Amino acid sequence: MNRHQNKIPDAQNIVQSVPNTAYYIPNFITEQNEQFLLNKIYKAPKTKWTCLSNRRLQNWGGIPQPKGMLAEKLPDWLTECCEMIQSTNVVNKTPNHVLVNEYKPGQGIMPHKDGPLYYPTVATISLGSHTCLDFYDDVNDHGSNDLNSR
Repeated sequence: MNRHQNKIPDAQNIVQSVPNTAYYIPNFITEQNEQFLLNKIYKAPKTKWTCLSNRRLQNWGGIPQPKGMLAEKLPDWLTECCEMIQSTNVVNKTPNHVLVNEYKPGQGIMPHKDGPLYYPTVATISLGSHTCLDFYDDVNDHGSNDLNSR
């Protein structure tokens, strides 16, 4: 995979409407890298795919369990990708777990929180299409949402 250095994004790439720990790095990977990753994903054994009600996913690097991650070694092609993410200096450690979610046009998932095993950092790379992410405040994190109490 072609490597190029992506350091902490310029101020123009900090997403203004979410906490200042969210970054958008346009063109993080090249078109060649994108094709390389898509080829690896779709050449993975069928047993790597888990079918859910509205999408398929691949789980690499381990299986999340209530008591922690049952770690597995990432394949080299994903290790390189994780090292590219770490090279941005946005994350403190190289990612060690990858979920590949396949969405068809118009598909998505409902708002959710990633579990504690994913704390404090989640990185997203979109392949094959653009992505829209909506971030929401969690009412439970900010106290009452009762407008009548004002």
